[in-house]
This record gives sequence, C-alpha cells and structure tokens, in this order.
Amino acid sequence: MDNTNETNHSVLDGTDLILSVGTKALGFSTGCKVSTSVETGERVTKEASSGKWKEKYVKSFSEEISAEGMVLTDGDTDTPTYDELKDMQLKGEPIEAAYAIRDGDKRTGKTDGGYKGRYIITSLELDGQAGDDSKYSVKLENSGPVRKVGTGLNTTTETAGQ
Repeated sequence: MDNTNETNHSVLDGTDLILSVGTKALGFSTGCKVSTSVETGERVTKEASSGKWKEKYVKSFSEEISAEGMVLTDGDTDTPTYDELKDMQLKGEPIEAAYAIRDGDKRTGKTDGGYKGRYIITSLELDGQAGDDSKYSVKLENSGPVRKVGTGLNTTTETAGQ
C-alpha cells in the first residue's frame, strides 16, 4: 500500500486552549468552551413555496465563552483572579478577550493566532465545597464582532480547502 498521500494531522489538546481577558491568561484555569451560533431567518416567497423548501438566511452571529478555574487568593498582575473578573463584571462594560493556542510552554496564548473580540461577563459563579479547592465559572458573551487573528487555531499557514 502506497502511503505517499497520507497526511499527518495534529489534534488540539484541550489543555492548550487558553482564554485571556485583556492580554492576560486566566489564572489556574481548568476548562474552556467556546460556542458560536447563528440566528437565521426564513424567507417565504411564491417561488420557494411551490417547492415546499424553506429558504434561510443569516440574521446575526453570537458567541459565548465559558471557562472554569481555581480561585486564587494571592494572584498577581499577570494572573487574572476571581476578584479581578468580578471587578470587570461589575463595571458593566465590554472587555477585550481572546482565545488561542498555548504559546509553547508558557501559560499564555499565542498573540499571533486565535480569535479575539469584545465581550461582556454575563455570569460569574463561585463554588466552595468543604474539603475541596474553591472554583469559579465565568461566562462571556460577545459585544460586537469576533475576529480571527493570523491563522486562528491552526499551527500552519495552510488551511483546509485552499
């Protein structure tokens, strides 16, 4: 069997998906989930109704990011903590946020790839169970466009379909 056409692919390790607020990666983060949605509308025309097929169009895009982490009581200026997230939320203003692949062995995401935009912190939960580490969960919703930076989450300059 000829293997000359085989392509090696790399799968993103979830540990390497880094969420940053401002330019700082969240401190002691344990999880990150990004949900991008499209709201559609339906166009009913005389031509379309004769075939019984609905015609859809995009009305808007939205994105929600949820993340979890451990609560630090001694964070520093390079490690956003629960207290800093709470301060940002209570200001009630959009913040800069980005998600990207970890920059080598650093705890931060790459600045030349990923996605970024302005987000509002819509939910911040604190969970402290007896005998366990205290944890937080945060949800952010986009406030305006989310833009691809560089190659996005790709580690090469080539993307599928080109």
